[in-house]
Amino acid sequence: SSQMSRRSAAILSAIAGVVGLILYLQPREASESSPPASTIEKPTDTAPPPATPFPGERIRLPSADLAERLNDPAESPAEDLAIVDLLITDFRRHFSGNPVGENDEITAALTGHNPKGLVYLPPDHPAIDSQGRLTDRWGSPYFFHAVAADRMEISSPGPDREPHTADDLTLAR
Repeated sequence: SSQMSRRSAAILSAIAGVVGLILYLQPREASESSPPASTIEKPTDTAPPPATPFPGERIRLPSADLAERLNDPAESPAEDLAIVDLLITDFRRHFSGNPVGENDEITAALTGHNPKGLVYLPPDHPAIDSQGRLTDRWGSPYFFHAVAADRMEISSPGPDREPHTADDLTLAR
């Protein structure tokens, strides 16, 4: 009888797991429309996504749609910095800290090379250079400086492409 109870519990557990996987793999509704170009909002999905069901699979997050606007001529350089900041903020929500390393390592983490396979920035985004670095609208790599585990300073050398000059852009939060 106790062996029968354990077997029943194991079967129910297996069924629940299969149902959960089926529900997870169901297509999600696409957003009806994008927010206006002048409005940058934090992603509204506050719950962490489920664990990757298969090793190596990447899960594209809503922030990847926002990243499509990065370096768009219709946006401003300040909005570009705000978008990069929101991508990093979204990363922090899932990993309890900033992505670490140099620009190419941070970019890799944002493009899905992280323990959960979460994609915040499409890996084929035109703002990623041939060395895997995230670049500003003038083609210069961003500089990332972790101020704290939950704060990142993001800098662009600006239109003159020279760091530490008057036209540099920095977002520090």
